[in-house]
Amino acid sequence: MDRLREFLDENRSRIIVILIAIGLIIGGVFWYGYQQTNLTSGSEIKLTKTKSSTKVASTAAKSNSQAKAFYVDIKGAVEKPGVYRTTTQQRVNDIVLAAGGFLTNADQNQVNLSLKLYDQQIIYIPFKGEIQDQSLPTTIEQTPTEAATASSSAVTVSSAESSDSTTTTAKFDLNTATKEQLMQINGIGEKKAELIINFRQEHGQFKQLDELKDISGIGDKTFEVLKENLTLGQG
Repeated sequence: MDRLREFLDENRSRIIVILIAIGLIIGGVFWYGYQQTNLTSGSEIKLTKTKSSTKVASTAAKSNSQAKAFYVDIKGAVEKPGVYRTTTQQRVNDIVLAAGGFLTNADQNQVNLSLKLYDQQIIYIPFKGEIQDQSLPTTIEQTPTEAATASSSAVTVSSAESSDSTTTTAKFDLNTATKEQLMQINGIGEKKAELIINFRQEHGQFKQLDELKDISGIGDKTFEVLKENLTLGQG
């Protein structure tokens, strides 16, 4: 016992240092374990949030995919006529905007921009002074039944147009039609359109459609084709 006491007295400083070192080591071990526990918990929370966010994104994507996509054909007085891809959530106004908007001589009063769209639809925007052909849908309000009938009509018109891309089913007033409107008629190019307008300026309004035959380059056969797309009014 005396020897132990002497040993402790002689090595007291060393023993204190050793005890402190042991305490620090034990404290470090506990601290490391505590930090690892918090890190694991935080990872689990982050993973849970990620899964939740993925689920929400997946639901949104699924909802968007349910909007049926199809194609419509817009013609007439717009900047960029053509076929456009659309969905059931869009309306005529969206397609007019996609086509670059109205031309300055478009008759917007004949167009119902709020109409819903359907597959293979033809949207015809008339020009000012043009008598709208009722076989061209989407410019007047329709019931669902009329819209379905118009869709079938649009397919027929599209088939006819594929054989002659310059043919138009609209009728134009010979006394008020612009150069651009006349050029939409099958058989009238830029030169003939200018001749018609010059004739109208020099001789006044047409009294009869067959006065067209007084213009150079328009004979009996050409006149028979042209008169199908022309009407005579008083400007």
